[in-house]
Amino acid sequence: MDPERMIADLEARSQDILRRSQEMQDQIRQTAATASSTNGAVTATVAPNGALQNIEFTPRAVGLTHVQLTQVVMEAVSRAQQQAAQQVAAIVDPEFGGTEAMDFLTSFLPQPEDEPQPPTGRRRAPQQPGDDEDGFGSVLR
Repeated sequence: MDPERMIADLEARSQDILRRSQEMQDQIRQTAATASSTNGAVTATVAPNGALQNIEFTPRAVGLTHVQLTQVVMEAVSRAQQQAAQQVAAIVDPEFGGTEAMDFLTSFLPQPEDEPQPPTGRRRAPQQPGDDEDGFGSVLR
């Protein structure tokens, strides 16, 4: 094959790879995921890297204990992070699917957890006299 033609082909291929890479980067930058807790009390939005961008509370959050609120916040954030990771993997898959690089990337994706039981919105009865709702006992002892 003609050396000039080989160089031209390599340059064309490298430009195509660069263009596709930039398109993937743009798509990933625009990725965000929003998910709600099972009970609808909390909605979280995360960036493509899973960083929390926004969190919203509905009136359903008002009746929750601090322990329950923690659980539903973590559930909503986790769901959004899973969605964002799946979106990023879907963007990268056409270029890297079936490769060791893709296998490596997907090995870090958050795995869906078992569906948590939705909080009842009511406080538990203290376990013993003087215990508070999280079971650690009174801090005033």
